[in-house]
Amino acid sequence: MKVKISRFLNRMQMSFWFIPGLVSICAMLAAYAAQKIDMALYGTLEWELTDASGARAILTTVAGSSITVAGVVFSITMVVLSSASNQYGPRLMQNFIRQPQTKWVLGGYIGTFIYCLMVTATVRDGDHGWVPQLSVTAGGVFGVLSFALLIAFIHHVTNFLQASEVINDVSRRLFKTLEVLFPLSALSEEKHASVKAGTLPQDLNEPISVKTKRSGFVQAINIEPLLARAMEHRALLRIHFKPGDHILPGEEVALLWTQDGGWDDVQDDVEEALLLGPERTDDQDAEFAIDQLVEVAVRALSPGINDPFTAKNCIKVLGSAMAELDEKGIPGGVLHDDEGLLRIATQTYTYSGFLDASFNQIRQNSCNVESVSITLMDTLARLKERAISPVFASELKRHAELLKHDVEKCYTNPDDLADFLERYQIFAESD
Repeated sequence: MKVKISRFLNRMQMSFWFIPGLVSICAMLAAYAAQKIDMALYGTLEWELTDASGARAILTTVAGSSITVAGVVFSITMVVLSSASNQYGPRLMQNFIRQPQTKWVLGGYIGTFIYCLMVTATVRDGDHGWVPQLSVTAGGVFGVLSFALLIAFIHHVTNFLQASEVINDVSRRLFKTLEVLFPLSALSEEKHASVKAGTLPQDLNEPISVKTKRSGFVQAINIEPLLARAMEHRALLRIHFKPGDHILPGEEVALLWTQDGGWDDVQDDVEEALLLGPERTDDQDAEFAIDQLVEVAVRALSPGINDPFTAKNCIKVLGSAMAELDEKGIPGGVLHDDEGLLRIATQTYTYSGFLDASFNQIRQNSCNVESVSITLMDTLARLKERAISPVFASELKRHAELLKHDVEKCYTNPDDLADFLERYQIFAESD
């Protein structure tokens, strides 16, 4: 249930209509409430802001300017999305769309427009004239506040387009995902014992292949219902995919072993637990945020952009993420029942996979950019110096050797090569 709620909230964050729609409903309710207050105070107010014609002029002016600026905000948003896509990569568009500031600004202007229209409809001339003074005053206040919204929106856009802010935004989501996926601290066997413990159930039947009719990226896996069903049928279920993987229609997604031949509806349960979508998300996919940072770095290294400083910043953030991952450790992908019998085995992340995703493409594209290669070696050396897991340290050594091999082929300046080899020597001496 938590996974489904998280996915629903993520969809709402990615939607441009949810917050503006919510604000529009609030604007209609506010117009209705303001009318009721005006009726309750009718005859008791000692001042009048304007007459009927003046009220209409104020409200129509505010309404017209609000909907005009809303169109301008929408146009600016499209330009920003196009610019962000070209400079940082199309996957970064998700991050901008997820930002609530743009939606609140759009909602503010649309809500002001709706409020003014509804209040304007109640203004009457003649003997039975009616001018809701408080409602009209509120409409004028909303119009003034709209200027503040526009300034706030421009400030947000100019900040978001900075490379440092883009990197910071992606890194925040990366560390948040790591905290959700790997909540344990310190890589001790004792701390992960409850995750790794389990005994293989006995007297299991031949495995049953579980296939899916759907296709798409695994955005999340709702594992709790599957564990409950596996415990109910005293079965063992092995899931072949993890969040971020792509599934083909008709592909085998799991194997099921049972003792009594039960759990006939296992395919329906597995399909319901696998939340598929047309694109990857960072709800349970830690490598997706890593790929976003790598994409920013690789694009920064392209001849068209040529921004090695952004690439070096990405490397440093990735190094921080790998250091935290080493501290937390990667638990085994098994779940067991109260008796200690294995019930669920899932595809797990590995240090090799994380480091490959973080550094391979940057290494391959930075061969001719000496400062970036040196920064990458510095990062590997610092990680090696504080490494906790022997497996993590071994993978760092593999990446250092790959980087050294590429650099020795690419560098033509002996001074640059000597500078790099000095960094490599520091890495080698940290054993």
